[in-house]
Amino acid sequence: MREYVTIVSGMPRSGTSLAMQMLRAGGMPLLIDDHRAADVHNPRGYFEYEPAKRMAADSSWMKAARGRAVKIIYRLLRHLPGDVEYRIVFLERDLVEVFESQQDMLRSMNHPAAFQDRERILSALAAELAEAKQWLSHRANMRILALPYADVIANPTNWSHEISRFLDGLDESAMAAAVDPALYRHSRH
Repeated sequence: MREYVTIVSGMPRSGTSLAMQMLRAGGMPLLIDDHRAADVHNPRGYFEYEPAKRMAADSSWMKAARGRAVKIIYRLLRHLPGDVEYRIVFLERDLVEVFESQQDMLRSMNHPAAFQDRERILSALAAELAEAKQWLSHRANMRILALPYADVIANPTNWSHEISRFLDGLDESAMAAAVDPALYRHSRH
């Protein structure tokens, strides 16, 4: 049994749900509750756990997450309890792709944030991401594997191997088979 908690993190729309699909296919137990149903933006589901969204107020559930993977947005990582070991699979995606994917989702909900200034948002996202990575680099109880989303889509076998090594052994072929390049939208490549 893994004595650490596996965290899948990154920005919204950066591929965290794909990483959770891969981990599940590879045999990793997930901590999810399926409160948020699959939709056109994530046809295979969101793989979320509601208490993770409230980590700033309550992270008491974290010790029970040992041996499992849970998805936690990058902004909440600093609320992880310091007395637990973590392996963090951190998704990295082109920020323009992240922005376009977020805007597409917001427009479909007629959300007013769908019309925000692109350059201002991209600049803010880049600064937040740099700050989060800087903070992570100074945590002794956290090991990080950066996953470049576009390359995971292009080379799922290679990245399944890297993930398996990082997480002490998973079914690499099943993980690679979970990657569906057709679901990669908003690509700039």
